Amino acid sequence: MSMSFGSAFGPSDPFSDLFNRFFGTSPASSPPAVQRVPIGRMLTESSQELLNLAARRALEDGTSDLDTEHLLWAATKVEPARGLLARAGADPDSLAAQIAEVLPREAGEPSAEPGLTPAAKRTLATAYARSRASGVSYIGPEHILGAL
Repeated sequence: MSMSFGSAFGPSDPFSDLFNRFFGTSPASSPPAVQRVPIGRMLTESSQELLNLAARRALEDGTSDLDTEHLLWAATKVEPARGLLARAGADPDSLAAQIAEVLPREAGEPSAEPGLTPAAKRTLATAYARSRASGVSYIGPEHILGAL
């Protein structure tokens, strides 16, 4: 599955470039010193949507970092994570509203080089590990939610 993380911001948005460089999926990235897993290629369309929503929310809040709060907020919007939250007894819309209240906000425009926080990177790496442990070859929103 190819990575189309940039769909929300155009073909060469900064989040897509950063994400692809971090996970080694960018053709422009130099060969990594350590072999990296091309996680971007394993993301389902729903996971890509989740990441796009999280990135868009971070930009709307004026922050230059996509953090775990943005990922959790986006998980309340995308199936099957939304359904999993509801089955666990949470109201996804109420949870999204509560998360939105505590999301970090910065005045002004975010920097030209926004990035994934270390916690967000760990979450995506853990989502990959969870997907592998469950015996599937893709990373779905359920894996990202479980990693959070």
